Amino acid sequence: MLLSKALFVYEDADNPHIQTVFEFAKANQITLTPLPFTDFLEQPGRALEHAEHVVALCSDSDLAPLMDLAKSLNFSLGVIPVDDQQVRLRDWFMFSAKPEDHIELAFSASSKAIDVLRCNNEVALGSIMLGKTPFLDQRSRTYRQRAVSPWRRIFYFIALLWNSLRNLFAIQPFGITLSVGSEYSVKTAITGLIAIENNVTNAAARLINTSISVQDGKVSTLLIAPKSISQYLGFLIRASFHSDKKVSRLPDAMSYVRSNYLRIESSSPLIYYVDSQKREAQSIELELYPEAVQINLPDAYYETQGGQRGGKDTLKLENLPLNEQRLNMIQQRLPLFTHALEDDFKDLFLQLRENAQAHSSFISLMMLSSLLASLGLFLSSPAVIIGAMVLAPLMSPIVSLAMALLRNDQILLKRSMVTIIIGVTLALSMAALLALLMPITRITPEMAGRLHPNLLDLGVAIVSGMAAAYAHARESVMKSMPGVAIAVALVPPVCVAGIGIGWWDWQVISGAALLFVTNLVGIALAAALTFLVLGYAPIVKARRGLALSLVLMITVAVPLTWSFQSIYSTWQVEHKVDELSLEIYGKQLHINVLLVQVSSPETYLKLEVSSSADITHRDLKVLKTHIETLLKQAVRLDVTPHISL
Repeated sequence: MLLSKALFVYEDADNPHIQTVFEFAKANQITLTPLPFTDFLEQPGRALEHAEHVVALCSDSDLAPLMDLAKSLNFSLGVIPVDDQQVRLRDWFMFSAKPEDHIELAFSASSKAIDVLRCNNEVALGSIMLGKTPFLDQRSRTYRQRAVSPWRRIFYFIALLWNSLRNLFAIQPFGITLSVGSEYSVKTAITGLIAIENNVTNAAARLINTSISVQDGKVSTLLIAPKSISQYLGFLIRASFHSDKKVSRLPDAMSYVRSNYLRIESSSPLIYYVDSQKREAQSIELELYPEAVQINLPDAYYETQGGQRGGKDTLKLENLPLNEQRLNMIQQRLPLFTHALEDDFKDLFLQLRENAQAHSSFISLMMLSSLLASLGLFLSSPAVIIGAMVLAPLMSPIVSLAMALLRNDQILLKRSMVTIIIGVTLALSMAALLALLMPITRITPEMAGRLHPNLLDLGVAIVSGMAAAYAHARESVMKSMPGVAIAVALVPPVCVAGIGIGWWDWQVISGAALLFVTNLVGIALAAALTFLVLGYAPIVKARRGLALSLVLMITVAVPLTWSFQSIYSTWQVEHKVDELSLEIYGKQLHINVLLVQVSSPETYLKLEVSSSADITHRDLKVLKTHIETLLKQAVRLDVTPHISL
């Protein structure tokens, strides 16, 4: 159903749509009163004597003051986008691409009331932006044209990523007082803010893990408030990858408010944007007026708006920096990693100081775990050795040592070092004593497996150190500590070294000791770095301890690299020779490698060679020549022939 009369306002008298509107009104017997846009704004009351419904041929910038007047003077609105380039009007209000649909809808008698958001007494149609809002800022032409082609989208992503990373270390949070409703007020610091009204399909809306609606009587506001550069970088990555889909939870650097009233105050002037129009003020007041304007909009606009009207305000502000100590810290300079505050690490420090002590329980467990590990090594029983790993308490003082190195805590450093030395001495003594009493002097497979450490063992130690530090810092995952102890296996290599002392075998002592030192250095450095990332010390304070740990790790890595290279060379020989099949003098020989020892000037190979015919010495000489050609080095063969029938 169409209206019988309407007021028609327009900005450009030469716009071709004006004639189309006149023709439509004439064809449908609508009394039309035309008026230039500026004249209507000067005397809206007098103009409304002709009709209570206004049809506006306008842009998005013209619509905001019209809606403000419609709210104040209580007239209904019909909107015709001024041209096909009004992308934002189509995005916000779901207008179709056909001008004739706009005209018919604008004169419809079935208008509905929508909410109106005002920012400092100015109507905001789409969104309000304050500060740095990377990947959420839609003011640029690059953003609006990102959907034109895949290349435009790639260009948009690269441009935003480059601008964000370029300013990464220059970003600076600014202090504000945030007031929500009439009861909640808090001091915090943010780097950016975006309040969303009709623009509910934008990138910011997709970072809210709930549905938002323009018809819920509330305004949805996202606050970007990183506590460190690393947290801000995480937000950038997450925002970029989720720019076109919703996320399951808010990024750590973001908070969310849903309320009908929001106020942001600052001691310094705030530069903000209302629908891309630059404004400046010391306070920003957002107020949502429910169902304030009657307007003709497409059915699609109402169908896509989910959510429930009214209800309680939603405050998801747990990610906001609120502590005064943190606020002072991040406003001076945003740290690289999020710093833990005193309340965050008080319990952890008490626990680490307790773990650094050589209590009677520590000594008892070290003795028992060492005996158990030594017996398991002699028995070559993985199950027994794993039991000893779980029982051993040596991981705790090493984690305390990592924190001491990180924070340059001399008291904690001395205590943890003394405890580690006591534990290692006990393990060596118990293992050496058992080796002297045991009539067996054979190196078992479990012992042999701990005599040749390499870079892979260092990798295990580093990962285990990270896990151990994280488990200590997060009480909820402390139950994972036994798994960490099993992974890194601290006590067994010490016990193998102790057995070597009992046998007085330098090769056993040196190989096992190198593995233990590898574990100790790798765990300490990785745990210290993990505590650093978790914010338990500033980088300036941690430099000395981290440098010392790094030097020790590089020193240990030299023999480990040589050992790894030896393993890699052995693997290359095995890969080339194992399961090789050759035809020699009409016989098909199948080779299975049993043992490889790479050395200079010749490599030793223990092989199993099978054939369906007798294998002669002449056959093996040809085989040796072929393998030497294949490996490009001299070899010494130890061959066991088999006849396959």
